[in-house]
Amino acid sequence: MLGDTITITLGGSGGTARVCSKINQDAYSAEYLNRNATDEVRVKVRHSKENAKLGELYPVERHNVLITQIVFATPTTDEKFREISYTIRNRANDTIALVTDLGESANFYLGSSILDKLFVWEV
Repeated sequence: MLGDTITITLGGSGGTARVCSKINQDAYSAEYLNRNATDEVRVKVRHSKENAKLGELYPVERHNVLITQIVFATPTTDEKFREISYTIRNRANDTIALVTDLGESANFYLGSSILDKLFVWEV
């Protein structure tokens, strides 16, 4: 269980920590929220199983984290919308540490100025 709160740090390790409180939980999903006068941060966590596709022996488990920030409009600025999704798909018989290694490689790759290139539509 992830707990009743999730802390999201906007701006990385030196940024602002936001404690999001659980506002909903179903069998395999939960939603967390932190709202103040200027913005809201929402986190959705979902788990599901995909059926095995033709020719595959095992189904795939799917784990998704969706983080959304809405910065509210002011008399001089428009509303801002930001959303990041992180999806992990693996077979249940896989080694969790090796799946984690692959996830860490994605974080390392994306953190090395690749995001700036993605925002200007580089491929």
